[in-house]
Amino acid sequence: MKKRKAGLKIGARLTLFLVSYMPLFIIMIFGQFYKYSDYLNWGGVSWESLFVFTKYFGAAALLIVLSIYGAVGLKILLTNIERRAKTNGDLVRIEDIENKNSESMSYLFTYIIPFVFQDLSSMINVFSVAVLLVVTFLIYSNSSMLLINPTISMRYSLYMIEYTDSDSEKKKKGMVISRNKFLEEDDQVKIKKIGHKLFFAVDMGGNDAS
Repeated sequence: MKKRKAGLKIGARLTLFLVSYMPLFIIMIFGQFYKYSDYLNWGGVSWESLFVFTKYFGAAALLIVLSIYGAVGLKILLTNIERRAKTNGDLVRIEDIENKNSESMSYLFTYIIPFVFQDLSSMINVFSVAVLLVVTFLIYSNSSMLLINPTISMRYSLYMIEYTDSDSEKKKKGMVISRNKFLEEDDQVKIKKIGHKLFFAVDMGGNDAS
């Protein structure tokens, strides 16, 4: 029995998840700092000032750290995946293709918008958001949602394709993400596995959109 290739490691999946929520994090961070801007006055270093900062801006500061981690991690991840796809990806020919960028809009409104108006100075709200994010991540990281990402969709396109493997000549299906926004039937691409039937695709025609 042929051994199946592993997908992305947990760190890479976490990066994709954090980046998918980056629009939400930015809105929540801005809203928190704007709403409680009166508490941003420098009052020296003391337990009281540390308590005030932690209460009103601790969660927002954590979101800033997670956003930076996600942004840097995404840059490294996509660079490495694209390089690997070009050097040792599987060559396939697209038989049928459907653009799936609209899935990112559904993800945006269904999973992100409900969090926007949460007050991060309330421990109950912070706990609720944290639990929902953890649960969503566990579902997200083991499903096709891994590639449904509103942030990445600003530059990359998501497709559902039926393709023919150049080695086995078998027809298969999968979801791919590519910098090329105009992939069509009969195009040849190199694909690198990200997850179960999830791939990063590099157009062999050399006309990837930048």
